[in-house]
Amino acid sequence: MRKILLAILLVLCMLSIAQGSPFTGGKHGASKSIEQSAPVQHKAGFFALQYSQILRKVNLAQRTMRAKMTLLGREIKKHPNGEAFWAFLLFSFLYGIIHALGPGHGKSIVFSYFLGRKGTMLKGVIMGHLLTAVHTLSAIIVVLGAYFLLNLKGSRALSSASAPLQTTSYYLIIGLGIFILLHALYEVLPRNNKKHAPKEANTKGIVTVAVISGLVPCPGAALLLSFALSLNLLTTGLLGTLFFTMGMGITTSLFGFFSIHSRKILMHVAGRSSTAISILHTSFSVLAGTIIIATGWLLVATSQL
Repeated sequence: MRKILLAILLVLCMLSIAQGSPFTGGKHGASKSIEQSAPVQHKAGFFALQYSQILRKVNLAQRTMRAKMTLLGREIKKHPNGEAFWAFLLFSFLYGIIHALGPGHGKSIVFSYFLGRKGTMLKGVIMGHLLTAVHTLSAIIVVLGAYFLLNLKGSRALSSASAPLQTTSYYLIIGLGIFILLHALYEVLPRNNKKHAPKEANTKGIVTVAVISGLVPCPGAALLLSFALSLNLLTTGLLGTLFFTMGMGITTSLFGFFSIHSRKILMHVAGRSSTAISILHTSFSVLAGTIIIATGWLLVATSQL
């Protein structure tokens, strides 16, 4: 009985983490004052209140770091090889760590994938960094393409060139979630229900999920690179986005670690019962597919507002 209660508690904890990542706050919600959002937070409950407070702190930290990086960028313009250059790269790295704590679908995708697949710490690191690398590379391509080919700058570049890519990526995420969900349900059909061993997270799956999920250009990387271009500091901007990507990858990987460890704990709670392990594995796979579908659907819905 204790094992069952512990398993339920851990599942509820993981659900709250997965659902809290991308959509309880955004750039519109974060801009509201505490007084305006207090009634909504009170109705939403304690965890929503705590999460919204964390988001405000994250957004405040990002604004502070952007202000500091603005000053450093102007100093680099005057003294290209001075201390400001190295400080800019350090702040870009820290900015990436903090930026990844804000709303975004990358954390939910990594968390959900390893919830439905048996993984290792190394695979968690690879997926977290690969997803963020594709995420920022998309932003670099969009910003540079819009800047040099269309003569667009800043937010105009991102909004004009990335919309089709975003929509395509969102629907691909939904399709990915549907595939994972249908595959999990197919395994529990009477003719296929043969005590399947837990699925391993393989390289092909990690690369596929990371590329599909990372196609959406990263606004933080786009903003950083656009600022550097405004000062004619292309090389500095590209190096800054590289350090930014490494910082984001660390944070995103941590969500994979949490999912991997939580899954191991629940499997340990199940003991040696093959039936219990099979049920947990199927539940994880169904839950992972459902979260990914919901993530993609919400991304599509919010992009049309």
